[in-house]
Amino acid sequence: MPFNAEAAEVRSSVRSVLASWASLIAQERGLDAPQRDVVQMARFIHENVPWLSGHSAAGEAVEEFSTLTRRARRASEPRAVRVVPLGDCMHPSCTGKLRAVVKVVSGTRSKPSEIRCSADDTHWWASDEWAALAACVQSHTTSRRAWYSVSDIAALWNMPNGSIYRLASQYRWRRRKVSGKVFYHASDVNDAQKP
Repeated sequence: MPFNAEAAEVRSSVRSVLASWASLIAQERGLDAPQRDVVQMARFIHENVPWLSGHSAAGEAVEEFSTLTRRARRASEPRAVRVVPLGDCMHPSCTGKLRAVVKVVSGTRSKPSEIRCSADDTHWWASDEWAALAACVQSHTTSRRAWYSVSDIAALWNMPNGSIYRLASQYRWRRRKVSGKVFYHASDVNDAQKP
């Protein structure tokens, strides 16, 4: 039977996100955190929805759970080819745009996922090089921006939003809220580095 790598990644993300939000709830409410079991963590979060709905991060929790739901649905019903736009190419003076290309045939990947540039075929990264590309994106981004959204930090550090809120509270990152979205000062985030 073919192995669905995307489903495995989503399963891992679900566990990680639930653990992060359950930890945030337990820590801020002074409760015992549930065991790292998906059903127990989901039940714990569900029981604390009234409290979480009043939390400043409620919108981000809903957004993160919605994103996981969409990812799980896509993983269970994969399309033949998926292209995800990522932004500008990281090579100096290149005007191309980066995009992730995922090819799927009958539920199994026919080729490894890759990131390619629209302008130069020699600008590409295999899936095992994506962490290095993310670090490059982070170094380009930090020089231009003073504030990061929670989604920015989560994408750069590859961790759930709930963990970002916990770190921000723990290290007392400067924050501001714009149109209901929370932003953290880039220098505080950069000084903390990825845990």
